[in-house]
Amino acid sequence: MIANHLQTDQILSGQSLYIPPSSDIYTVKSGDVLWKIAADHQTTIPTLMEINQRTSYDLLAGEKLLVPKSANSANNTYTVKSGDVLWKIASRYSVTIQAILDANQLTSTDLLVGQKLLIPSSGGQANTKPVEQPKTDTSKPWVENTRYQVAKGDTPWTVSIAHGIPMTELLQVNNLSESSELQIGQSLIIPVHHIPKTQVTSSKYGEYLDWFEASQYLFPINAVATVTDFETGKSFQVKRTIGASHSDTEPLTAADTAIIKEVWGGDFSWSVRPVIVEVNGRRIAASMTSMPHSIEYITDNNFTGHFDIHFLNSLRHKDNEIDPDHQEAIKVAAGLK
Repeated sequence: MIANHLQTDQILSGQSLYIPPSSDIYTVKSGDVLWKIAADHQTTIPTLMEINQRTSYDLLAGEKLLVPKSANSANNTYTVKSGDVLWKIASRYSVTIQAILDANQLTSTDLLVGQKLLIPSSGGQANTKPVEQPKTDTSKPWVENTRYQVAKGDTPWTVSIAHGIPMTELLQVNNLSESSELQIGQSLIIPVHHIPKTQVTSSKYGEYLDWFEASQYLFPINAVATVTDFETGKSFQVKRTIGASHSDTEPLTAADTAIIKEVWGGDFSWSVRPVIVEVNGRRIAASMTSMPHSIEYITDNNFTGHFDIHFLNSLRHKDNEIDPDHQEAIKVAAGLK
């Protein structure tokens, strides 16, 4: 009756009815807002709108709402995507890596794209709700969660950029969709990625860091870095302006563009060169092409578009696959060839 807004239990022949999923009934209290009800019941605003067949966010005290039943005792199935690593999947679902290994009878942490993983219940917590993660092995990348209170004008994109994380990650850990609207005062979970320094062959080389696990957090969107061509030693400044599978990057100034052209023999090119990307004191092994293409955000640098910088295990846009030429150049910059 609640989902179909019926006043009685009488229905007419041929009448269409919406059948909601298994749900509990929640009685709206004075001061309730939809985002808080969604957060308290480990669901999302779009889900509440759907199962209650609502078109308005306004609530009335005493009103009845359907909320999805908790899935505490159920296991989830997760399909591995490009760039996934086991520690990140475990963090997302608030379980340990060992619990996933045991549930799937795995003997290795290596994953294959398309592989199905059984995600065990986290034991008393809904297994899609992120929780604070203990610092276990701090010699490897690890994540802890903090909270952020939404302010006027915030969107998932601006919040993710401000905290140096991909918007898709912000949406996932908060059970939001791209169409979700943030409300002032709403509390968001913010994953904070800690990337320990790794050993390098010598000061000439950069750290050999996975893009999805580490480099994208050390070099987030809007960060400025100094790029040094490995062969010539010439340096120039760049800004990562966009990019998810690798860094879509632009020269900071016209002078930086001139140095890039000089390094690539006087013109822009798709040829791959090993480089060191230095950002906030971290030197990361990378690979770069200099050909301008597609979207640009910096318009006064004599560079019409952006260029690509790849890191360990980053992917091409055209087919979402690893580029072997870039990966070989990255090994050179890391001192592994």
